[in-house]
Amino acid sequence: MKNLFARYIRDGMNRRSFLKGSFAGVTMASVPSFGRPIVEPRGPVRLKLGVLSDIHITDWEATGPFRAVLREFDSWGADGVMVCGDLADYGVIPQLECVARAWFEVFPDGKGRDGRPVANLMHYGDHDTRGSTYRRCKPCVKMFPDEEEMKKVIIRLNDRKAIWEKCFHEPWSPIVHKRVKGYDFVLSHFTQGEKGNERGDNTPGLEKFMAGLDLDPNRPFFHSQHRVYRNTACGPYVWGQEDGTTGALFAAKFPNVIAFCGHAHQCAVNDQCVWQGAFSAIEVPSLRYCVTLGGRENGFSLFDRETRHIVRTMPEMAVGEGYDFTRQGYFVSVYDNCMVVKRHEFKYGVSLGPDWVIPFPAPGDRPYAFETRRKVVPAPQFPVGAVITVKEVRAKDRLGEMREMYELTFPPAASTASTPRANEYEVRVELQACDVVKTVATRRFYPMDYIYGAEKKQVVCRMLKSDVPADLPSRFIVNPMNSYYTRGRPIMTDFEVRRKEA
Repeated sequence: MKNLFARYIRDGMNRRSFLKGSFAGVTMASVPSFGRPIVEPRGPVRLKLGVLSDIHITDWEATGPFRAVLREFDSWGADGVMVCGDLADYGVIPQLECVARAWFEVFPDGKGRDGRPVANLMHYGDHDTRGSTYRRCKPCVKMFPDEEEMKKVIIRLNDRKAIWEKCFHEPWSPIVHKRVKGYDFVLSHFTQGEKGNERGDNTPGLEKFMAGLDLDPNRPFFHSQHRVYRNTACGPYVWGQEDGTTGALFAAKFPNVIAFCGHAHQCAVNDQCVWQGAFSAIEVPSLRYCVTLGGRENGFSLFDRETRHIVRTMPEMAVGEGYDFTRQGYFVSVYDNCMVVKRHEFKYGVSLGPDWVIPFPAPGDRPYAFETRRKVVPAPQFPVGAVITVKEVRAKDRLGEMREMYELTFPPAASTASTPRANEYEVRVELQACDVVKTVATRRFYPMDYIYGAEKKQVVCRMLKSDVPADLPSRFIVNPMNSYYTRGRPIMTDFEVRRKEA
């Protein structure tokens, strides 16, 4: 499976190659405006920030990719590195010690290779302090076969403050305030089990903590927590949202916050990962493995796994032991009037899409509000002359059962200077009965190389033969869709009578 995805990258990518080290000299945004004026960064870069989440370290060997990315951030001049939780995969002390050892190997004494200070902006996530799955960790069980001995190394069952301070040599509290090059950061550790936070869905004491800070309302500040701010980045259907308490606090009192979260593992190719409403929120992808939204025929999501009884026509993408298929994160450059967010895939060294240029809050100016983006981001379009090729195949569905299907092959709706690449495709089956045409089946698909931000020469989708009525004229229609579900012009087959097999 890994070789399959590597081949997709090697043979299929046709845009946006990335040159290592190019972040250091960024002074202007390179983002298509899609009908809206681009905010041009003003002044020098004031702050450089590496942003990761869900690194899920199991042992020292697993820190290899993490250390490599920290070195990249160091070479790009990062003033701080944020990790939005889930540091130790199974919430045991030896795993957190590996994270700390990796940090100090790259940033000894908290300094980069040129001697500049690099702030540790990491915090606990649910995997770190929930500890309910430690028995699934084979290395942990092998190291601590005795149940009582294991309990001595589970962070949740011990003094999480003392553990953090011993690992990272800095004071710990459930909510932390740090200042980096004049910018304020508030970090909310995941503290499930505290009174009022039994499920881990909020941050007890955050409102009181914020009231004690002297924050300039005209200057942006940054917040990070593990779970997704409810109904913000990635929309209402993304898995792993908080109960809405933090988002409501920010909406009411802190419109100048730039809020980062993890937990959902969403791919950074999805433009809905950045959201602006009453405040600004950004969902941070995982450095370990990424997922998609549910409901798509080849998506990889917890929702799909919880609804396995629904027949889906294609195997899920990015599966395999260790989920070692993509490693994603951001590099942020802060200017006087905005910040530029570069989306990066670290395993193959490629960009995941145009930069997000996020202006700092101003009344009425929220260009990354979903309703605004739907108006200004055009729909992806197929190349002129694109056609669908249809053939009958026997293929495995999501659960590995062989089924009779129609396989549709067509060229991708690739990105251009004025249109984005297709985020996904909608395939419909239309039936013609006399003068009536109606849709009888609809399915949604991600392109196979979706998680890499790449475009192959061909897209493959499969529909069950049972989706297509026999002995009546029917046709396939395919629409490309952007991240905001706006459909581009369709391509379609001719109406054709598909006979029942004898």
